[in-house]
Amino acid sequence: MSGGLEQGGGGAGGHRARVERAADALVPRRLHGYREQIQYLGVGAWNTLFGYLNFVVLYYLLGDTLSVAVILVLSYVLSIANAYVCYRYIVFRSRGIVWREIPRFSSVYLVALAANLIVLPVALRTLPLNAYVIQALFTLCVVVLSYVGHKYFSFRGGQVNAAGSETRPRDPESGGA
Repeated sequence: MSGGLEQGGGGAGGHRARVERAADALVPRRLHGYREQIQYLGVGAWNTLFGYLNFVVLYYLLGDTLSVAVILVLSYVLSIANAYVCYRYIVFRSRGIVWREIPRFSSVYLVALAANLIVLPVALRTLPLNAYVIQALFTLCVVVLSYVGHKYFSFRGGQVNAAGSETRPRDPESGGA
């Protein structure tokens, strides 16, 4: 079963191709050999901003009523959903099976969340920094380390190479993504 972005051709199916072309147009021609890395940095910057703003807004609105741990979890859920869509369609161009990718993708961030749940409270007690600064620094680390996790774990088997063909075939039993 396919979603609108998965289909080829016109109508809803042309959306994926249009998204890819638009994303490619932002990368200078001489740097197309580094398309994935450049787009990862761009999408990573967006995801970092999106995730940080999620945390800031939730902490501002709910910080007096919810623990910082609950706010972190809520922020991560929103951020993971946004990041998955952006990385799948813009950066890694995955044609893999969504229900197989999402758990792997989420696990990369769940490891980061677990570390964050430990680091943030400890840092708040021991460092002369506020939650906003500590979370911003931690988020920068997550962007850098998650590239490797997503490239070689989250989207393994469903990536498209520079020539536009899949690096590994889709699971024939699944019928695609």
